[in-house]
Amino acid sequence: MPTWPLLCLAAQYSRDAYEKPQGKERNSFVDADCRLGTKAMVIKSVPVDDMNTIVFAIRGTTKSNFVDWAVNLHTAPTSPQGFLDDSGNLCHGGFLDVARKMVKPVAARLRQLLEENPSRASCSLLITGHSAGGAIAALLYAHMLSETVKSELNILTGCFKRIHMVSFGAPPVSLLPLSKPPNSERRLRKSLFLSFINEGDPVSRIEKAYLKSLLELYASPAPKTTNQASLGSKGPTSTSKLNLSLGLIKQEQRPKLPPRPATSPTSKVKAVSNVIWKVPAATLSNAGRQVILRVPCNGRQDGVRACIATDEQLRGVVFGDVMMHMMDLYARRIETLAKQAVTAGFKS
Repeated sequence: MPTWPLLCLAAQYSRDAYEKPQGKERNSFVDADCRLGTKAMVIKSVPVDDMNTIVFAIRGTTKSNFVDWAVNLHTAPTSPQGFLDDSGNLCHGGFLDVARKMVKPVAARLRQLLEENPSRASCSLLITGHSAGGAIAALLYAHMLSETVKSELNILTGCFKRIHMVSFGAPPVSLLPLSKPPNSERRLRKSLFLSFINEGDPVSRIEKAYLKSLLELYASPAPKTTNQASLGSKGPTSTSKLNLSLGLIKQEQRPKLPPRPATSPTSKVKAVSNVIWKVPAATLSNAGRQVILRVPCNGRQDGVRACIATDEQLRGVVFGDVMMHMMDLYARRIETLAKQAVTAGFKS
């Protein structure tokens, strides 16, 4: 139960990062670098003293479309030497460059917040972001937990009770999935490192080869329709090919979700045959523990489920619904899940 307020807080400020700061909020701006193909980034920071939390929300790109993302796809993987423990775990060069630029302004803002109120040393630090902002947030989180590199930012790690990272619709960022340091699992057991992905959100798998494949899929003729009866008694399966039989995020219950039909049960359009589109091999991986937000076959948004997925499961899926990348949708779904959790808690 204590996790849900943090998730709601992350969703709220990841969405608010696109708006002008209000009250105690403050924005820090990192310039774009046209030579490297990196975007200008905005960091919104605010102390939420009633929740003993300091929030850093990093804004993603201002337009959720493929043209905007194509700029970032020209950057080759780069060594994070001097930034992360594993210098061989190559990272997306554009995101890594922006994360490096953010070390100084983030550290300066944290010191200011601690000097304003020394009791904030007992607070938790929540780093969050949507889209490209989520990728940068993951890199900054991994940097703060680094054990072999030092900077003016990660020396402040010990000033906080816990450090959390929650991202929404973040793209792949490194060759190997970023995770908590292997020798600190017990110490960081209650620290969140979660990456939320709406099923169908293409940005969560976006790479240059993937984008090219997706555009080819859009340009391809539609597959032939088939009679519902010819699909057999099992019915049509989800066209995303995402097998989430690992179950719901709630550990004590792991029921299998029913397959999503290709069309609405009441639709007059015949179901599409079970066609598989082979996606190119992925180079980079998503960070943290990946949680897929999906809606069961009835299509009701209040029936959203959170399912744990592995990086391997995501590598073969076709996600191409740009509307699934909207931060407003992520925020609504997190709020719905939180309400369900609270209701279930009262019932039990």
